[in-house]
Amino acid sequence: MKKTLLSAAAFAVVAVSAVSIAPTTSEAVPAFARQTGAACLSCHFQSFPTLAAFGRAFKEGAFTDVGEEALVEDDNLSIPSVLNITAMFRPQFHNVKTTTGAITTTTKSIATTADQVLMIAGRIGSNTGAFIEYDGTTGGPFSNQQLLHSVDVGNGKVILSYYNTGFGEDAGLQLMSVWGQHSGLLNGGDVSINGAMATTNAAGPYNTVGVSASYANDMGAITIGGINNNATLGTNWNLAPMVRGQGFFDLGGAELGIGAIVVSGTTSPTIAGVKQVAKRYGLSAQLQGEAGDMSYGIYADVASAKSSSATEINVYNPLSTTNNRTGYSLRATVEPVSNIIAMIGFGSDKIGAVKTTTFVTGLGYSLYQNARINLTYGSAKTSTGVPAADTKVTDLALGFEFLM
Repeated sequence: MKKTLLSAAAFAVVAVSAVSIAPTTSEAVPAFARQTGAACLSCHFQSFPTLAAFGRAFKEGAFTDVGEEALVEDDNLSIPSVLNITAMFRPQFHNVKTTTGAITTTTKSIATTADQVLMIAGRIGSNTGAFIEYDGTTGGPFSNQQLLHSVDVGNGKVILSYYNTGFGEDAGLQLMSVWGQHSGLLNGGDVSINGAMATTNAAGPYNTVGVSASYANDMGAITIGGINNNATLGTNWNLAPMVRGQGFFDLGGAELGIGAIVVSGTTSPTIAGVKQVAKRYGLSAQLQGEAGDMSYGIYADVASAKSSSATEINVYNPLSTTNNRTGYSLRATVEPVSNIIAMIGFGSDKIGAVKTTTFVTGLGYSLYQNARINLTYGSAKTSTGVPAADTKVTDLALGFEFLM
């Protein structure tokens, strides 16, 4: 029992270290702005990368909409005359404290390589677009790959997608900002339980490979697909079924978003009597609106992942064979005056007696729509029931985000 407890604690600490304290990649704002001729805040709510209604429509159209940018066109050819690239420069100054039992260590660092990326995004053809990130630190050439193909059907669009990404299982068409690609404002998505389950297991952060088909209109989207979130695909793998729903509704002048995700299936066949599965569900909600001259956003989610067993290892909960993994989060952002955004959030991640609670808060000042100065504080505490094994990690960070 003690071994299981400590193993689960180690898993929680790894998840905290990999997700809650790590930097968060943002959306390729300037590349899309150049292609469409629209300002960054046309697609984003409050600031990048949080998504607004226009941004959802652009994504549902597979990143193909253009403004005044010249196109090179011929039979079966329609591409921008200039490749749209964004370079993100993100220096960060961290003061990290780690306490285990009665022992505390402090580390001060300047991060000049993490999250410095090149992002190539936009139109491949009249119905096809892509979002690609290169960070030079992953095993492959790209850390995130998303390829979308969109066609008009009835009053909506059918979107086909392939992705290999760290944004989560639903990256084929992420429209909400609770977790994933659009949750990174002031590191707020770090508290999301769905985000933690979707991108981190006992081995640390991993990418999800997936294919999906969606039907979307201005009210939301339904997505079905197959995903695999093994750390290494190898030669023996399967795609586990995934279903994702996202809906958007007017609520007294504000916009209410509601979503759900279910993943349930095998990701690798039985080897030596054990197979790997992906089994979890999650619910999410967001409210974005204005009160006078002030804008606000409220984001929440819950999730549960089935325990593993002697014959099945659930990638979302690999170390516990007796307890489901459950959690929730709640966070809010407010822009009281132009260019200044504040955020606060709380999350819980529980496996039996082991519980990790995360807290994040931050303040951001936008120099431009594509440049921001952030002051953030994050803490993650793992309680195991054994005080000597309890761990708390805090990170006070000053960061700069410049997207060219």
